[in-house]
Amino acid sequence: MQLINTQQIQYWPDHVMLGYAKIQDNRSDDLLSDTELEAYKAFQHNRRKAEFLTGRHLFRFLISHSDIKYANVELLKQQQGKPYFKYEDKLAFVSFSHTKSLVFCAISLSLDIGLDAESCERKVSQRVIDRILNEEELSQLSQIDPVKLWTIKEAAVKTLGTGLRTNLNEVKIDKKKGNQYLVRFNDEYIFEICSFRIQNHQIALAYQSQ
Repeated sequence: MQLINTQQIQYWPDHVMLGYAKIQDNRSDDLLSDTELEAYKAFQHNRRKAEFLTGRHLFRFLISHSDIKYANVELLKQQQGKPYFKYEDKLAFVSFSHTKSLVFCAISLSLDIGLDAESCERKVSQRVIDRILNEEELSQLSQIDPVKLWTIKEAAVKTLGTGLRTNLNEVKIDKKKGNQYLVRFNDEYIFEICSFRIQNHQIALAYQSQ
């Protein structure tokens, strides 16, 4: 388990904590709630079980570095599957992302967030890029690493909480400066994006603009 020093990440929003952990299949399931344990046991593949359990341990690790007592925390899901958590009757925000080797998790008590991570070694074909970018983006963002574009759009969709029900070409990317981007959805929802690399992974965090 590793807590990332986000103070060194340009344009990272305040009050968002980020960490990562290596996916392992030998972690204890004692920390799972009854509902989580039921979901965990329902997974048919050991890989998916390891991802799920590692993510829960990482979430607990991040909580331990906050001012919240883990005993007061309840990790839940919205009807469409987006995770969130409650503590002392307050609502807070969490987002997970899994890659081949790592689980990343971000938590915030104040900002609605969506996190996506991909290995920098992942290959995103031009066919996929043509599918997820609209015509304006194809002309303006063609020089940007395809993995970066993918993670930005995925992070925005995770913040929306709509998952595969949203076509990625409906999510419009506008570059601001440095590793900071703006994302629009149907010109209505606006998210800030912080995009950066760490541990040979491309990371994107989307958060609700204030």
